[in-house]
Amino acid sequence: CATALAICSSREAESGWSERVGIATSSQARRGAYAAEVSRSRSGCAGAALNSATTNMRSGEGRLRVSGGARAAVMRRCQGACEACGLEWPWLLYLFRIDETTPPRAANLRALCGPCSAGEFADCAPLLTRPSLRERVREANNRRAGTTKLTPARRRRLIAMRGGCCEICGVSGFERQLDVHHRLGILRGGDDSEGNLLVLCFACHHHLQPCATGCGRWAKKPARLCGRCEVRRRLEVIYPSLSWEEIKARHPSLVRSWPPGYEPRPFA
Repeated sequence: CATALAICSSREAESGWSERVGIATSSQARRGAYAAEVSRSRSGCAGAALNSATTNMRSGEGRLRVSGGARAAVMRRCQGACEACGLEWPWLLYLFRIDETTPPRAANLRALCGPCSAGEFADCAPLLTRPSLRERVREANNRRAGTTKLTPARRRRLIAMRGGCCEICGVSGFERQLDVHHRLGILRGGDDSEGNLLVLCFACHHHLQPCATGCGRWAKKPARLCGRCEVRRRLEVIYPSLSWEEIKARHPSLVRSWPPGYEPRPFA
């Protein structure tokens, strides 16, 4: 009897061990199949790198450039799922243009996974991108200061609270575009708290002043002339014996680079 019990116990142990090995083996097989599927999905997108889900595609050459607003609109529409097969894995989705002749706006974009985009050979961009260094530093600075991020709605409220005008020159927002400037830059440790924000017109924000010739363009301080009027002044110094019309005839490509109806003026 003791021998029979020992044999039964050893068989039960072997059976349990084989079941555990089978479960482990099947789990490993499932994990391997999942990893292979993820690898195939990543490699299926034409023109995208294997690690494109964590790469900023806006800086990549030959890839589709999509704005953050268009990405957000597509994300709300597809809810992070492939618009062809319904795969809910936004990190493996890529944006393709429906019509290649129109800009990549949200209505002209569709989100596809790797296998569904295997036949697509056009430029693409990932649905999710990695935040830039500035955005990561901004988030850390805001978390340290206990303030919230400067969103477009908060920017509009701040401009309205500051009177809707530039805090340096006093020009109204109806005359010039108003920007929100950080007194201490984000990369220098600044945050989005109201004490660190300043409402400026675009001229004061970028240190601009009207061109001294009155051509209507802006000059970067401390320069008095805009870039095009400065080019005219230098050409007139190089060709003192030629008139301005003769100089333009010698440099037709320079004339073609000007906006329609514009011509630099001489500096007195």
